[in-house]
Amino acid sequence: MAVLTGDELAKMRREFSTGNAVDFTKPDINAALQAIEDAWENTVRAMLSTAIDNAGAFVFTNAQKKAIGKPWLKHKFGKGG
Repeated sequence: MAVLTGDELAKMRREFSTGNAVDFTKPDINAALQAIEDAWENTVRAMLSTAIDNAGAFVFTNAQKKAIGKPWLKHKFGKGG
């Protein structure tokens, strides 16, 4: 389990609370952020790696997988996503 630092949590809380109504506690937001981090590290990363490996004949390196995932994440979760 990768534990987010206090500075990382504070930065993400600030980003989240900008433009969003916040009616819950700081520990609630921290717990949600840590749950996302845990899911990413323990499940999602491996699932995406396997999906990319199974997508075609070319074998991407881990660095290439990370690089190809960035524009998808930006598309999915960025402006308009």
